[in-house]
Amino acid sequence: MKTVRRIFTGGLTSEGFYSLHHNIIGPNRNMLYILKGMPGGGKSSMMKDIARRAYERGYTVEFHHCPSDPTSIDAIVIEELKVGLIDGTPPHPMDPTHPGITEKLINLTDFIDDKKIQLYRKDIIEAKANNKKAYRKAFNYFKAAKSIYREIEARNGDYVDFKGTNKLSKELIDQIFSKAPKEVERDFKVRSLFSSAYTPRGYYDNIKTILTHVNNRYYLKGEIGTGKTSFLKRIIELAKMNDYHIEIFHTPLFPEKIESVLIFELDTIISSNIKTTEFEHILIDFNQYFNRPKENPEGVDEDKRLLNELILGGVEGLKGARENHQILEESYKNAVNYKGIDEVREMIWREIEEYMKKA
Repeated sequence: MKTVRRIFTGGLTSEGFYSLHHNIIGPNRNMLYILKGMPGGGKSSMMKDIARRAYERGYTVEFHHCPSDPTSIDAIVIEELKVGLIDGTPPHPMDPTHPGITEKLINLTDFIDDKKIQLYRKDIIEAKANNKKAYRKAFNYFKAAKSIYREIEARNGDYVDFKGTNKLSKELIDQIFSKAPKEVERDFKVRSLFSSAYTPRGYYDNIKTILTHVNNRYYLKGEIGTGKTSFLKRIIELAKMNDYHIEIFHTPLFPEKIESVLIFELDTIISSNIKTTEFEHILIDFNQYFNRPKENPEGVDEDKRLLNELILGGVEGLKGARENHQILEESYKNAVNYKGIDEVREMIWREIEEYMKKA
């Protein structure tokens, strides 16, 4: 059955740009087309068009969105064909490991008009420099937000009954892993991704495209510091011990934290993402063991306000980066031979159709 999944394999985080692009497509792929190019050069449009055609032919398509512009695509995977296309330019550079066998390099810079692009030389160089400054601001704000988050986490931890959360965790783990596993075939045994991202347009969340294809959903409710990530790490370890195929979705700002775990053999997802509650789910409430006084102890409410302000400051930095990137896109658009790029797209599509015939 054809489906669509939308995820992020890169994040703009407190650690800077955080890449999980090695998890886009597995090592047993038939072909990965690595697109090298320039801003505004048609990479995202090409991938969207090929994905649309594959979906219309009845194939499952996975879209990997770009956190710097969530309406753009960093990669697509046509699941049944084990074929993908990826933007292989920085900040997520990629080169073929087995050229012509499992990867093919597509150099779209061949379609830049060398004379025309020189007219935009000053604009491009300035925009690149300003882009770097904008990202620096964003990442510094996000890094500061992490320090405040850690303080809230530590303070809240003083009010958690961890004996209670451990007892609840054991009961739920027994329940989750009591299900009879089904046979599945996946390219990755363990795959790390993001379902959401902080972007120049604010917070973007694609988890609904994951939740909708899972039958058993658990919503993990709890304040910062109540042990949600620790519980999910226990789930991960047990899933690995059972040799299950899993996807781990990291939180978009602090990638060392975990938001969701999907276990394919159990057709089960456990998630602290609030959108889980929009589907049929089982509630796991860690807040029942969180006994913080109702009054504002040690300024926790002020810290939460500061945390949100720092995140918003980081997003403002990302907006500046996006504005500079748009200058780059507009500059290159005036110097690109799109007819040549269209011909490359059709060449790739013809090759994909050959894989369809073999499937």
